[in-house]
Amino acid sequence: MLISLKDNQYSPVAWSNKWGCEKCPEEVRKMLLRFDDVSLEQLQSESFSGGRFLVFPSSNAKADLGDKDYIFSLTEKESDKPGFKTSNVMGFFSLDEDVRVKISSRFDNSGKDFFLHYMLQKVCNVAYTPRTESGEDAFYDFLYQLFPYYLNEALAQGIFRAYVTREYNDANVRGPINVARHIKYNIPFNGKIDYHTREYTTDNVITQLIRHTIEYIRSLQYGKIVLENGSKDLRDNIMAIEMATPTYSRNDRLNIIRRNARPVTHPYYTAYEPLRKLCLAILTNQKLSYGEDSDNMIAGILFDGASLWEEYLNVLMQEKFGERLLHPNNRNGFGRQYFFEGTSGEIFPDFLLDIKPDSGNVMTAGQVLDAKYRNNALDSDVYKQMLSYMFRFDSKIGKLLYPVSSKDCDKDEGKAKVLKLRRDFNIVLETIPFFIPDYSEKSEFELFVKDMENAETEFIERVLLH
Repeated sequence: MLISLKDNQYSPVAWSNKWGCEKCPEEVRKMLLRFDDVSLEQLQSESFSGGRFLVFPSSNAKADLGDKDYIFSLTEKESDKPGFKTSNVMGFFSLDEDVRVKISSRFDNSGKDFFLHYMLQKVCNVAYTPRTESGEDAFYDFLYQLFPYYLNEALAQGIFRAYVTREYNDANVRGPINVARHIKYNIPFNGKIDYHTREYTTDNVITQLIRHTIEYIRSLQYGKIVLENGSKDLRDNIMAIEMATPTYSRNDRLNIIRRNARPVTHPYYTAYEPLRKLCLAILTNQKLSYGEDSDNMIAGILFDGASLWEEYLNVLMQEKFGERLLHPNNRNGFGRQYFFEGTSGEIFPDFLLDIKPDSGNVMTAGQVLDAKYRNNALDSDVYKQMLSYMFRFDSKIGKLLYPVSSKDCDKDEGKAKVLKLRRDFNIVLETIPFFIPDYSEKSEFELFVKDMENAETEFIERVLLH
């Protein structure tokens, strides 16, 4: 049974056996209620179903003003015809072994997820043509796109090191003697002594797991595109893993998978735990799992649409504006700014264009840009937040950047608006729609990419207009 939804929409759903599920409506309703109004932050915590959800971009940061990060909200919970109210979250996850939920982007259709694929490839700096068929297998292709991102995030903390017990049989004794093995291999005495020692090394079960994942992806049809067409940092990190695992052997793969059943709890190497789960999912080629015995498996892949849209715009505008643009990031604390002198009133405007920095702080900016993924995100609270940012950075121009379907370009939400402050008409707040190309069931991904590139050019021109 597959429940298919779109983000930021209300979908009335009637329970029936047409979904191909033998479970009664009451059973399905109870399973859905477990996820009712559950936030991404809760899903990432170990207290919710063992923390078996992979959320991208991963973050415990406070959500932006007005942005909701719950999976869905159930309306008419006691009725036999409840509705689903979705938010910015997209993804694919299991309720149990029979029931799956897929939430696609409202800009995608026919189960192809072209828009989600395109944004993810831009953010993760990979590029390949996704498979055309829909379903769980096709959606799980996102794992390969995510691997370079999570690898770079983990290795930014350094190569994982751990204590490993090694067995040696030589004349340089550095640990306790293994009496039984020594008698077996060195009697009559041949000048060697069998012993074991504990070593703090980069060649351990975690780095071995990553190495096996790299080699597995390389063996895929599009593996080289995923691993070799990325950034220099990715190539350097892959080389670092290869150098850190001199004992790698393809025949050890099952043993390495089995030895990685325990989560990474090291207080410093925090980015290695989501990477470990991702590697296990890739190597076992597993389907979405559910149950008490699957704490180390992945029950779902979820994408925070608001954060993904913001990071996509960052990649797009950094290519055009370079050092003129600053992207403060509330997920990792980069580029944080303050309302007041010192460190009071911490703020994270999405983008500051034409900045004038002073000792690491931005004093003024020509434009304040704010990314909004929701189609109804432009309200009075957003306007107030933008005006406060514009006041702080002495900017007369603020722009709200949001996606709109190309089919809706003539509707109200598809029209750019210019709002002028009553006391000073030189201070303006503009809405800049980004028109997402429409595509049909027969469309090819390559054509969609070309249409997106044309839409990006037009969008950048709108951002530059004053």
